[in-house]
Amino acid sequence: MTSEEALQQWLALEHEAVWFYATVGGRDAALSATARAAYDAHVAAREDLLERLHKAGVEPTPTALAYGIGVPRTTSDNRKIARGLEARVAAACLTLVGLVEGADRDFATSALRRAALAELTWGGRPSAFPGLPA
Repeated sequence: MTSEEALQQWLALEHEAVWFYATVGGRDAALSATARAAYDAHVAAREDLLERLHKAGVEPTPTALAYGIGVPRTTSDNRKIARGLEARVAAACLTLVGLVEGADRDFATSALRRAALAELTWGGRPSAFPGLPA
């Protein structure tokens, strides 16, 4: 995988996160504040990725028409989906960490840390190596 492909994979997850957290925030009053904070963080990450791809002259991955998260019926379902989404973001960031150097690696490492902490926010368990399969 190239660093460009890794950025695109990560961007696709950020699109999904922005969609998911907007949905959760509007449907689950118990999670609205947490979902809003997550939404804001993922919008910022998405904008950073879009800017990087545009500067590199790369056409960014577009948003999908739909995302296959299923139909969350409870707050517990939403938390579980959020944990899984943050774990996938962490994995995408970790992939990029292994492909780049310098400031780009710092950027990816910082995002990996954010995703790992976000997973904890949604009830995840601490991991010695976030982004790697459990």
